[in-house]
Amino acid sequence: MNKIKEVKELTNIIDVANLLGLNLNRAHFCKCPFHTENTASLSVSEKKQVWKCFGCGKGGDAINLVEDLLNINAYQAAKYINDNLGLGLDFKGKNDEIKINRYKQKQIAKQQFKKWENRSFQILCDSIHKMNFVEKDQELSIIDYYLEAFICGTDEEKIELYKDSSFRKKVDQLAKRYG
Repeated sequence: MNKIKEVKELTNIIDVANLLGLNLNRAHFCKCPFHTENTASLSVSEKKQVWKCFGCGKGGDAINLVEDLLNINAYQAAKYINDNLGLGLDFKGKNDEIKINRYKQKQIAKQQFKKWENRSFQILCDSIHKMNFVEKDQELSIIDYYLEAFICGTDEEKIELYKDSSFRKKVDQLAKRYG
């Protein structure tokens, strides 16, 4: 398999967009760096691993994004992504399988964390709607605190919640009671 294909398979386009300094919002939109505008018209799809600007029409995959933004060819773009994201591909010889596996494990961990985050947030929101008045009076402040952490908190704060066994226990209790 050639290096460009290997980079495409290993890379998450969100990581590439962040590497390039694109300020993606929660919906993965940002201002397009290829034309002047005041609105976020460039969309990045993590599911499809592509990007598209609805203003100027440019689009493509992670390699194309680096190519277009840095004005380099596809091979150089693949090497840039590999070097800066630490994919572990050797562009001169044999690949570093340990680095590749470590990168894959990090990606899996990120996906699992995101699933946990979405599930926990949904359970907290659903619980508020299903609680009776007395329960809301007793538990609303703690649930509001957790929801605020999910909405406004940094990734580090969310990771601390993930590590907090009492929080995970509380979410599981709410899921059993109202789920």
